[in-house]
Amino acid sequence: MSIRWVRLSDAPQLVVFKKTVTSESPFLITYPDEVEDVFEARRFISIYLTDDRRIFLVAEQGGQIVGMITLAGSAKRKVLHKAELGISVRKSHWGKGIGSALMSEALKIAKQKGFKKIQLEVMENNERAIKLYQKFGFEIEGRKKKAVCMDGKYLDLLVMGKWLED
Repeated sequence: MSIRWVRLSDAPQLVVFKKTVTSESPFLITYPDEVEDVFEARRFISIYLTDDRRIFLVAEQGGQIVGMITLAGSAKRKVLHKAELGISVRKSHWGKGIGSALMSEALKIAKQKGFKKIQLEVMENNERAIKLYQKFGFEIEGRKKKAVCMDGKYLDLLVMGKWLED
């Protein structure tokens, strides 16, 4: 398994990956039919590759994308110090250290880029992800009550954050 920066040529495979992970896991905000097409995926990748305040890494195994992580920083001066994180891994690869490897590499790059704080949102019932985040020093900073509606049930989103050490 290798961790690398995303490439424009990954767009078709990235669409397949996203459709797969959104159908495998109820913990992602996106439904499979809401995943972008290849054209939009290329545009999305281009934004990340041309903006120094963004990070987009993929985990690849056997030539297939099995995980991804993004960090997006803002250009607004009051929040230049922080980035928003998103991560997903194929269900068949859960528990194999891929999330940890992606997180470790992304946090290292974020620190090199000068980010001071990383934030994310996670569904309150996603215990596996919460444990991963806590393992890396993320703490629960807040709660967005009933922020997600799934199958007619409302779930809270936990806001978690981590300060990067100097």
